[in-house]
Amino acid sequence: MFGDPYNFDEYVERRNTDSFKWDMVIYNYGDDVIPAWVADMDFKSPQTVVDQLKRRIEHGIFGYTFRSTDYYNAIIQWYKKRYDAKINKEWIVNGPGVVPMLSFLINSLTQPGDKIIIQPPVYPPFFRVVLNNGRQLVENRLVKRDGRWQMDYDDLEKLIDNRTKMIIISNPHNPVGRVWSEEELRKLYDIALKHGLIIISDEIHADIIYKPNQFTTMLKIGTENVVILNSPGKTFNIAGLTNSYGVIPDKRLRVAYKNYLESLELLTGNVLSLEALKAAYKSEDWVDQLVEYLKSNRDFAYGFITKNLPLTKLTLPEGTYLMWIDCSKLKIENPQRYFLEHARVYLNDGQEFGDPQAVRLNFACPRTLLEEILRRLKGAYEKALTIEHFNLPDERYEICRKIRYYVFVKGQSIDEKLEQDGKDNEAVHFLCKHFSEYVATARIRDIGTHWKVERVAVLEEYRGMGYGKKIMETIEEYIKTTNPKPIVLNAQLEVRDFYEKLGYEAISDIFIEAGIQHVKMEKRTF
Repeated sequence: MFGDPYNFDEYVERRNTDSFKWDMVIYNYGDDVIPAWVADMDFKSPQTVVDQLKRRIEHGIFGYTFRSTDYYNAIIQWYKKRYDAKINKEWIVNGPGVVPMLSFLINSLTQPGDKIIIQPPVYPPFFRVVLNNGRQLVENRLVKRDGRWQMDYDDLEKLIDNRTKMIIISNPHNPVGRVWSEEELRKLYDIALKHGLIIISDEIHADIIYKPNQFTTMLKIGTENVVILNSPGKTFNIAGLTNSYGVIPDKRLRVAYKNYLESLELLTGNVLSLEALKAAYKSEDWVDQLVEYLKSNRDFAYGFITKNLPLTKLTLPEGTYLMWIDCSKLKIENPQRYFLEHARVYLNDGQEFGDPQAVRLNFACPRTLLEEILRRLKGAYEKALTIEHFNLPDERYEICRKIRYYVFVKGQSIDEKLEQDGKDNEAVHFLCKHFSEYVATARIRDIGTHWKVERVAVLEEYRGMGYGKKIMETIEEYIKTTNPKPIVLNAQLEVRDFYEKLGYEAISDIFIEAGIQHVKMEKRTF
């Protein structure tokens, strides 16, 4: 019994269906692990597709099947309606999947030992199809400028020599989520044309585009030496039906590809996959609602991770349902393994995409499942934070001194003699460590009628990430459980608001200490 075809909140149990995404992970790592990795969605396919498959199955005969005029027209009309691109029927070529087609194109259009360029971090099969077919892999890595991933055209031109024959691009880009602009694609096309490179553009995520971004197919940039690969598999969640197609306007390339396909006797298609494509490409309304739901999930995940895992860095995807998360500031050997072990969430390992310090999150799932995934990631992130306290002598004190030196002496030009005031021996010291890095420190002294909080220092690169609040909460808990009484501190004027939010009140006029404006603040109740 199928529910509302547009009910993307519906949870569909995928365990015990031989799901690559779910069952393989559960088999290898346990049934408490939530998969959020490979790019298929946890939504039912559109009812139009399901109904069409039912009708075809009920016919009861599944003999050899050819691709009809209706099949090709469905592709042609989809390109016109969704991408504003006019294609001719004879340009369309067929295949059993985008990745196998990449392999076929490499073998039919280049020679062993030729160089092929890819743009990491990128979809892992791009690496494999080049190397496994005896070609030389050349990496033209994307660069991040002003918080946005971009192609490095200068580097690209330097990499090209007389053995370089092809460049494979991902548009929209998996995993960083860029939707390449017409201007960017034109610049790439001009370089390729200048050097005689074949461009293969994997456009399988072309329908998952978030406004105001607009998808531009490479076909609208140029047709010479251009090959487009696509499939309804990602958009309509029918990747398991293994069908794909290419668009090759360049007759020389098209003939070479078709001859290679004929040599493999790959001339017929899966009867159900052909029916599914025809039905899928009549489901525009479903796609529009899907993209709106995914946009909401994207915005929720981006906001949640930015707020609750601030050491990670991510860019808002312009397209795809995948989020690329830079974990380099966690300074751990394998972020994917860490979140698997401590969050019980299976993410894609960035190593496979060309960046071992990143992970990829698939947010194409019902919101309740996404919330649980993110809650687990947050818990694992917070689990790595510890705050220790100790009295002197203790070897950890040198770490506190080092942090205070960078914050107060080097950062604020406070005289080191003033900073080292000789009172550390009578203080309780607090030291905050997150993952493998010490990030903040503070000390407190029992003055008799009250406690005095001093030397609260967070390293500059870790400010604004909640460490100051965490260390203050730990101090207050320590005081509450050992010797409760009022807390006093001299707050630098620029952080007065921070302490007010924690419940501290000003009890003095502004005064100068160590050349910096301060105000005395107090907290009497917890």
